[in-house]
Amino acid sequence: MKTRVVVIGAGFAGLAAVKAMRRNPQIEAILIDKHPYQLFSPLLYQVATGGLPEDDIAYPVRAALPGVTFIRGEVVRMDTERNRVRLADGQDIDFDHLVIATGSVGTTFGIPGVEQHALQMKSIADARAIKQRLFGTYEDVQEGRLPREALRIVVVGGGPTGVEVAGAVAELQRSMHREYPTIADYASVTLVEAASRLLMPFSPESSEHARTELGQLGVDVKLDSAVDRMYERDVHLKTGEVLPAGTVVWAAGVAAPEKLGEIGVTGPGRRLMVDEFLRMRGSDNVWVAGDSAAFDADGAILPMVAPVAMQMGRHIAVTIGEAIDGKPLSPFSYTDKGQMATIGRRRAVAETPQGWRLHGTAAWLAWLGLHVGYLAGGRNRVSVIADWGWNYLAWGIGPRRAVIE
Repeated sequence: MKTRVVVIGAGFAGLAAVKAMRRNPQIEAILIDKHPYQLFSPLLYQVATGGLPEDDIAYPVRAALPGVTFIRGEVVRMDTERNRVRLADGQDIDFDHLVIATGSVGTTFGIPGVEQHALQMKSIADARAIKQRLFGTYEDVQEGRLPREALRIVVVGGGPTGVEVAGAVAELQRSMHREYPTIADYASVTLVEAASRLLMPFSPESSEHARTELGQLGVDVKLDSAVDRMYERDVHLKTGEVLPAGTVVWAAGVAAPEKLGEIGVTGPGRRLMVDEFLRMRGSDNVWVAGDSAAFDADGAILPMVAPVAMQMGRHIAVTIGEAIDGKPLSPFSYTDKGQMATIGRRRAVAETPQGWRLHGTAAWLAWLGLHVGYLAGGRNRVSVIADWGWNYLAWGIGPRRAVIE
């Protein structure tokens, strides 16, 4: 009898775990996700700003894991006492080991108006909504259905996602002069960050470089500016300043799904606390990976990024194999390979644990290469490279034309 391992979530952590489990003939892996594709979330902002078509960053799970049992469904209950999960359609699935890799969701920190008026970016549907809002606003302003102030964009959050979105929107606004010459000058983008600098995990030097580069693109960067509340057409800061906005993109934070608190002890960001082996605290057969896991590495919780998730997923596959064989379990150790963020064409920052810092074209090329390498599927890689090449030469006149009302 094989050991049945149920993996919830087909993101970076879940896919990495199942791919590694396939090499162990003692494991029967079952992967569950409500979507039939793996989403390459680091490039969602490019879909949202028209740089890439959405099918470039979504790869079918069944194609990525041939021979593995995949169930498309939403888990509504995880019964860790009876070793069983229940799906929304009423189906119960038993397990010997459970791997929770459910990813993260956007969080509003309880700020009034954010949930009602801001657009978040955690799914294909979110990116599609932002794209339709951005391009539809130009049409509405051109035809007089909206005032010119509607072309003002506010991005909240100065982490990598916020910086990337703000830079991409600014470049998009530049390219729109060709099609909307009479109104394009009224467009603007403002990046709002509550902290004293952008990209807080990076060095101050890289943070300042990012701020300077955004300024050269025309982005108005506001630091030490926390959002107090939000309305349909403006954002109120705690400083008292009011920012008119036709579109607000919320990139200020993420958290694990609330339902995880029903099965275990949660820590920062509602993430499940895990031991040194990535087991949920208090459990022998429930493992947690990626954005769902709060792993304490020398006094700091590991960040919610793809490299952490993939390393966790692979480690759990190995450790479950050790548990099956009755061997001592290997503690998890994260290998930091650095961090990077892109700002625009030939504008990026990258840092390594060895202290190397790349800015500008070198960092941008490194960012391109890394993301192409992480993409699942050869067709997706070729398509993304082709789209990026065309956009670089034609300044964004490409996939964005396929906007569907």
